[in-house]
Amino acid sequence: MKAIILAGGRGTRLRPLTYDTPKGLVPMVTRPFVEYQIDLLRAHGIHQIVFSLNYMAQEFSRRLQDGTRWGVSMEYVVEKAPLGTAGAMKNCEARLDGERALVLNGDVLTDTDLGRLLAEHEERGSDVTITTVAVDDPAAYGLVLADSTGLVTGFLEKPGWDEAAVNTINAGIYVIEPWIIADLPQGREVSFEREVIPALLARGAAVGAHASRGYWLDIGTLRNYLKAHMDILERRIDVVIPGRKAGCGVWSGKNAAVHRTARVTGPVVMGHNVAVQPRAEVGPRVVLGHGCHVGEGAHVSDSVFHDGVQVGRGAKVRRCIIAAAARIGDACCLDSMVVASASVVGAGTRVDPELSAPVAG
Repeated sequence: MKAIILAGGRGTRLRPLTYDTPKGLVPMVTRPFVEYQIDLLRAHGIHQIVFSLNYMAQEFSRRLQDGTRWGVSMEYVVEKAPLGTAGAMKNCEARLDGERALVLNGDVLTDTDLGRLLAEHEERGSDVTITTVAVDDPAAYGLVLADSTGLVTGFLEKPGWDEAAVNTINAGIYVIEPWIIADLPQGREVSFEREVIPALLARGAAVGAHASRGYWLDIGTLRNYLKAHMDILERRIDVVIPGRKAGCGVWSGKNAAVHRTARVTGPVVMGHNVAVQPRAEVGPRVVLGHGCHVGEGAHVSDSVFHDGVQVGRGAKVRRCIIAAAARIGDACCLDSMVVASASVVGAGTRVDPELSAPVAG
């Protein structure tokens, strides 16, 4: 069986991080996000992966190549124009060899038990199985209604508050039999959630619901992107943290240089060639990408730095996402915000907006 990862979206909710990087490749604790999905598939014996792409598609093949370094094989199918979730599945049909497919949305961080999902699909004899999770705010997602046997009875995509009768949502992980994909319309935009599932229910197809007991998060917003990092650091999800364990809750890449008077309070992950200067304080809950430099006396907490970020002397950074090669000047004070790639925040700047507001470069 092959897996399809739907990774063609433009990632507009993650801007400015996705202006020059597709959503599936944005750094997640110093690794491209999609590596976590590759790890999950490989751990469950799925070694053939088809990527459905559109926005900045060439970056996937350039960065991931043929998948050899993860012990998997990768193929890339590019949409000429966005085709929707079901249209993207249809576009991959020729690569599936007439077999059932496991399909994942490309912005889902999860450690769900795919083996249990596949077993339930086979036990029920389902044509499609939709993975579900319970969330506090279901209005932003597709609601899934199921009976006591686990068969889906209704599906409502992104309901209003008055329509949200349950909090069980579509988690964006499916098992799909080949006849479903064969019957999909060719060459036009088709929504699996809004069009295909209701049509299958209307014709009496067996649509199962698999209730995931694992961690699940849509990382496609800035707030959730930051939350995903915090959850990985706090070990709320079972994933591989890169680097070697260098202390209590501290992971470090190669050639990290932390001055003896600096204080690093875990959980913290540092990439390769990171420098932390005298009397700087890093942590808790910080990711420093490769080549980051934290200046003398600077304080950094609850934040994510992409590669090559430079933080000046005495700066204070809290609850921020700082994109690649940004420079934070001496004595700056930044709280709960995003700084775009290669931006320069001048010395002494004090900014305290909401997390969704990026600093202009």
